[in-house]
Amino acid sequence: MISSKFENEIWIYFQTNLRPRTRKEYWNVIKSFDKLTGHDPMKLTRKEAMNYYNSLIEKVNSGRLSYNTAVMRLSVMKSVCTFIETYTVNHGRRYVNHFESMSLPEQDKILPKDAIPDTKEIDNLLSAALDANDNKAFLIFSLVIKMGLTNQEICNLNKEYICRNQTGHLCINMPPKNHISRFLIIPDDLGTILDTYIVAENIQSGALFTNIRKNRIKMRDTERLLASYTDKLVKAKKLRKHYTMQTLRHAAISYMLMGGASKDEVASYTGVTGKWMNRYDKIIADNVINVAANYNVININPSKIDKNVFE
Repeated sequence: MISSKFENEIWIYFQTNLRPRTRKEYWNVIKSFDKLTGHDPMKLTRKEAMNYYNSLIEKVNSGRLSYNTAVMRLSVMKSVCTFIETYTVNHGRRYVNHFESMSLPEQDKILPKDAIPDTKEIDNLLSAALDANDNKAFLIFSLVIKMGLTNQEICNLNKEYICRNQTGHLCINMPPKNHISRFLIIPDDLGTILDTYIVAENIQSGALFTNIRKNRIKMRDTERLLASYTDKLVKAKKLRKHYTMQTLRHAAISYMLMGGASKDEVASYTGVTGKWMNRYDKIIADNVINVAANYNVININPSKIDKNVFE
């Protein structure tokens, strides 16, 4: 139930500059939160925020809510809770806006079976980077394909994120996203290559991947890097079509799912919201790629890398 405290201390001021129609829409969003949780957002827990967030995704997936409306509702909750946070802190009390760092994933699409490269195409791509002695390209492509990292995550990788666990495996300690941390074990073969790359490039701190001006690489830079290889490979008929960094990530996630990992496991590993994993159902059903049940689908031979890349 929406409390008089919320109406008299928050809403009366928050709605002042809203147009009548917008005011009604915002109020309906607050009522939907109240219906789900049993109270207004003056009291907000992390669990309640996640429940509301997941309910939006579930409604979009079931066709009961448009994607744009879901984005609007989440934006409203962010704004209202930011207002509450400012008001509460100014009155000497603590309030955490758990919606602040939340954002809906890109609109869900069921991927067709030919949306991702097959294993032969991936082998052709990685081999092309090897043949060009392009260690940076090889590592960037491999981090997407073998670990499912996003383009943004790769661009943001710092030397400080690389560490070893108690058993000596090289790992990536990803910074928290939506208050959730991920500690990813790097496959042994890729870890060996990455370790060698860091030493060869004398990376002491900061960005793992930089451009020719030694500035942190940007997402458009990695897309251009990938395009420089796909252009040649398509012409040589070694790729069916041009692929993007996102396509490679879709391939990585599809391999994990087809290898026997559950949607929840893969969602946790890659940082994807579990509710959105159904985009891969078509690919899995068509059994495009037959792989073993483990995350490390593509085998990389470190000895080959040492000879061809780091001479």
